[in-house]
Amino acid sequence: MLAKTGYLDMEEILDIPGFPGEEVLSRKKCVVIECKQNIPCNPCEDACPHGAIKIGEPITNLPVVDPEKCVGCGLCVAQCPGQACFLVDQSAADYDTVTLPYEYYPLPEKDQEVYGLSRAGEYLVKATVVRVVMTKKNDRTAVIEVKVPKGFGMKVRSISTDGKRIAAENPNEALSAQDVDGISDENMYVCRCEEITKAEVIQAVRNGATSVNEVKRLLRTGMGLCQGRNCAKTIERIIAQELGVAPSSVPQATKRGPVRPIKLTGYTSLDIEASEEMFEHDW
Repeated sequence: MLAKTGYLDMEEILDIPGFPGEEVLSRKKCVVIECKQNIPCNPCEDACPHGAIKIGEPITNLPVVDPEKCVGCGLCVAQCPGQACFLVDQSAADYDTVTLPYEYYPLPEKDQEVYGLSRAGEYLVKATVVRVVMTKKNDRTAVIEVKVPKGFGMKVRSISTDGKRIAAENPNEALSAQDVDGISDENMYVCRCEEITKAEVIQAVRNGATSVNEVKRLLRTGMGLCQGRNCAKTIERIIAQELGVAPSSVPQATKRGPVRPIKLTGYTSLDIEASEEMFEHDW
């Protein structure tokens, strides 16, 4: 489902090492890491002061959660560049809580009623904000805990404060004054890493950009921590809409291999000889 839709389905989530188990979540708040991509990434491991998250070597391992070591501090939630870390607590009798990363404006406030969204971004249920944590260390990623009806702890994975959009898709949902005022789709962030808005992408297309790569050269979209994993498809759809073509006909962004810097002391003489032979062969 990750390849087909861009997000994991429940069957896949239950089968990854980042899922601590229903029994754990029924008795305590614990991290759930919905990561199934073998990419070189370990900020979650570094962020955990209690050793509850383990990646080890190689760095492309999937994160493994030790639920007995997790204290539900949430330090990992803002540090995951793929926004795959959540805290879930299903121990209460009549509600669940979900702690999630949030990088949109306006930020909700404590006790505000918001809209709980699924992994597909679809409206599921009303939610209430329990707390909002925004620290300098988190680099503009807010950590928000919301209370949701019982049974939605493993379903809600994002929130929306935009009541206009929710009402358009769900006519029975009521709007508050805060939802209606001051919301503009054009000001939504498309590329969260570089803080590029939908309006800026549209303007780039109207100035002549016809591919994801051309928008990237003009605006730096896709050049942040996620390397375009979160925004490339959205930019593709915006380009298609502006040009009146099918998204499949929009030239894709250049794929880059997963690389990371290593110390020169990590090389042996055999490594150097092999690199020299490869260089000569390529030329």
